[in-house]
Amino acid sequence: KATSRILLEQHGGRVPDTMDGLLALPGVGPKMALILLRVAFGKVEGISVDTHVHRICNQLGWAGPGGTKTPEQTRRAIEAWMPADIWAEVNLVLVGLGQEVQTEKSKLLRKCLACSDPAAALRLASVCGVKVEPEAKKAGLVLPPGLAL
Repeated sequence: KATSRILLEQHGGRVPDTMDGLLALPGVGPKMALILLRVAFGKVEGISVDTHVHRICNQLGWAGPGGTKTPEQTRRAIEAWMPADIWAEVNLVLVGLGQEVQTEKSKLLRKCLACSDPAAALRLASVCGVKVEPEAKKAGLVLPPGLAL
């Protein structure tokens, strides 16, 4: 109700098209503001970081040597080095990767083994926190010979 009232009274019933305008609305944080700016207005002003993106960026070491504790800290850390021209796609790619890593490990490892570069896929799974060798053994899967994780 409060957001609707603010939109009507302060914005003529229209959704603001700026980060500051959106963040001033109750219940709108940086993640949602950045998604809305991109989808509704075609503006890319940052990387939308949710729990999946936050976790994956820390696991990959992209959030700095000590890592980060919050999605907003992660957003600032990766925006500091990542080229702005790829910001629009980063969220979708990393959310997808994060969701895959969260799936049943045997299913994930089967996907890795079936892809065009199983060794690289398995190394990425390992970097993302999957204990590849024990999980593969538990699932009865055979890993490529000489695989270095």
